[in-house]
Amino acid sequence: MARTTSQALTGFLQQRMQRGNISSTTLLFTFFCDVVTEHGGEIWLGSVIHALAPLGISERLTRTSVFRLIQDGWLDSRKKGRRSYYRLTETGEHYYRRAARRIYASHSPPWDGVWTLLFASMVDKDKRDSLRKGLLWLGYGSFAPGVYALPSSDVESLDELLKDLGLEDSIVKMQARAEPSTQEQGLKKLVLSRWDLDDLRRRFAEFTLQYRTAAGILRRKKQASGQLLLLLRVLMIHEYRRLLLHDPELPAIMMPADWEGHAAQDLVAGIYRSLAEPTGRWIGRELVAADGPLKKAPDLLQKRFPA
Repeated sequence: MARTTSQALTGFLQQRMQRGNISSTTLLFTFFCDVVTEHGGEIWLGSVIHALAPLGISERLTRTSVFRLIQDGWLDSRKKGRRSYYRLTETGEHYYRRAARRIYASHSPPWDGVWTLLFASMVDKDKRDSLRKGLLWLGYGSFAPGVYALPSSDVESLDELLKDLGLEDSIVKMQARAEPSTQEQGLKKLVLSRWDLDDLRRRFAEFTLQYRTAAGILRRKKQASGQLLLLLRVLMIHEYRRLLLHDPELPAIMMPADWEGHAAQDLVAGIYRSLAEPTGRWIGRELVAADGPLKKAPDLLQKRFPA
């Protein structure tokens, strides 16, 4: 007997939770970034529990995950009456904005040939790991001990990261261009030796294969519930974000032909656009903040994956 659309989508979501080794804490953070930020910024804990339940995340596990995010400085809480409400901290908001510039882009920005170079030898030992992780997310590669590089002249996200870490005066920042004679020869070899793309290619291909299955489910005549569609949206962005964490977004001139990351980006953008309206309706109907239903986000697709 053929499964309904909701049954098929539920099966897909449960499979991804198991095989994707999804942490409830990090998924909850993605939920706040993808959903709560664009719908008023604050949400009642009961709504979070309600929204995530079909993924097999229990009330107790949700409360534990929220507590961990508060302890780590990602969430703030306040009480109104007997209810607790949560929102991203300033640190969480800064991380979200930096991440959003990459996650919700419809295409990679053109490259002007400029490299940003960072010299981090003066950074204190207790902050080096946080800096390394932050730079990895922004796409920087390590060219040598204490030396990071990114093929981009845009330093807005970098400046935010250094400010959050209190490292504005501990980093030497430069911008440079390669000599034309080295652009496609020695430089390309150096870049590919510093960024391991083979494993990332495989992971992008696996992600694309999995979420093409989800796209096929969405093409069925009878649509699944708004809640299941929202969970698909959040889970997809969560898994895509984890891939981008390791993607340096190198210029096309330095990338292998037919890079799988481009297909993944197109697929995510297409699915997200199709989910924006039905998930927005469900959010406004089912999830609440202190002053009532979560606010609408009518300009969501102007900010995320613009056509």
